[in-house]
Amino acid sequence: MSHDAAYDYVIVGAGSAGCVLANRLTEDPAVHVLLLEAGGSDARLDVRLPIAVSRLWMNQMLGWGFQSEPEAQLAGRRIPVPRGKMLGGTSSINGMMAIRGHAADYDHWRALGLKGWGFSEVLPYFRKLERHWRGADAYHGGDGPVAIRPHPAPSALLARSQAAARAMGFALTDDFNGPCTTGFGMPDFTIDERGRRASAASAYLHPARKRRNLTVALRAEARKVMIDKGRAIGVEYRQNGTLRTASAAREVILCAGAIGSPHILLLSGIGPAEHLHDHGLRVHIDRPAVGDNLQDHPGASIEFALDPAWAFDGQLRLDRLAKDLLRWAVTGKGPMAAPPVGISANVATVPNASLVDMHFLLVPLALDARVWFPGLRKPRGPTLTAMWSLNYPRSRGSVRLNSPDPHVKPSIRYHLLEDSRDRDDMIRGYRVLRELLSQPPLAEILGPMQRPIREPTTDDEVLEYVRGVAGTAFHPCGTCRMGADDDAVLDNELRVRGIAGLRVVDASVFPTLPGGNTNLPVIMVAEKAADLIRQAPPPAH
Repeated sequence: MSHDAAYDYVIVGAGSAGCVLANRLTEDPAVHVLLLEAGGSDARLDVRLPIAVSRLWMNQMLGWGFQSEPEAQLAGRRIPVPRGKMLGGTSSINGMMAIRGHAADYDHWRALGLKGWGFSEVLPYFRKLERHWRGADAYHGGDGPVAIRPHPAPSALLARSQAAARAMGFALTDDFNGPCTTGFGMPDFTIDERGRRASAASAYLHPARKRRNLTVALRAEARKVMIDKGRAIGVEYRQNGTLRTASAAREVILCAGAIGSPHILLLSGIGPAEHLHDHGLRVHIDRPAVGDNLQDHPGASIEFALDPAWAFDGQLRLDRLAKDLLRWAVTGKGPMAAPPVGISANVATVPNASLVDMHFLLVPLALDARVWFPGLRKPRGPTLTAMWSLNYPRSRGSVRLNSPDPHVKPSIRYHLLEDSRDRDDMIRGYRVLRELLSQPPLAEILGPMQRPIREPTTDDEVLEYVRGVAGTAFHPCGTCRMGADDDAVLDNELRVRGIAGLRVVDASVFPTLPGGNTNLPVIMVAEKAADLIRQAPPPAH
């Protein structure tokens, strides 16, 4: 075994949180940080190119290849769990939507006893991370590392979708992170001024890599946290076939994500004692909640034929695609500079209820669309994909060991739709979406339903369809939750209860899902964690 030099901090995972911490902690030249990343570089055209996003999620070269165990409520199907395995982590493969959630999401965290995590307290960190196209104001930051830009080529479908939403009595919004976070509108994206993906790596890590006090180790897969007398003292990892250790004088910080961080804790002997004993592992602390509380946004989609004048499929014709790619390479503009979103929505669908329970997304493209050219390959055809998902599911899953061998993937059980209320909500979401698509502004440009082939009518038929196609929004969280109660894995400063010198900073710390995307909330958590670690005051409100 090879022993590395000692560092002040060893960070595991160069994803959204790890990149932030590597940057912020090394702002002090006296602090030495080792950042371990199991994957490789993010220097790839398809990572930089926003339109390529759908080709990244299932690319085994760029991710961990996680899948759930067979899901009982989803016809026994295994659900993909895409997690990025490269610099930037999942921020290098995500859909780039810059949606934080709602003030009530974070006020709920504070109501759970998490002092310092209410919306008024986390908003300064959201503002700190942003370089927003609107400039600095009460809700946005103007000079932060992460570029937030509007869609460079909004779909012509937007106006018709807004008209359909208004016909149903829904509100519109032009800023999902502003004073009104509910309604139908076009979200902003983490895309920089040059039309490139603004990942956590490009925003935080690459600018910091020139610092002599930061060491970045690629293809370095953490095996366990080393613990001595109740304190984390370093990390054991494998790099290029060699087993290595790195010691941490101050802290080990796990930023391996909602699947990776609980997996590493379990391998390190931190978790449910009986489960660890079953795998022959030494128990350093019996912490039953490690790996529990797994949450994600369950969702499904339907497809309709779409009038070609409103579809994106034509842009995938090879010659047009080449022209648009050249335009993007030179100017950073055009349809290649963002995903082809028609409209997005976060709305309350229960009458007289304030809970923003549902997310809708219309995309003028089939999910399996492909590049085509006459005589070489047929197009998929002009298609509207309509998606819906639950913002606040009640079902909870878990992450557990399949083996004490770190190379064996963990057991992931979402238990999606196990709570009957989630099943009822998915049925209601379908019906609201179907009514939206029946409004004249949309109905007059739509053809027959293509998926499913036979339109479901009864609740049982809707649920049967959902069971066969539902998945998640790729927002896993909650598996190392912070909390004020003794059962929580972490305290409100993200420290592992019962083990000194060990923190977790990533989506696993969320006690509950935000009603939005998870990338910006993770970066916010990491910005706040950096101040907690340095004992620095929070940003000015």
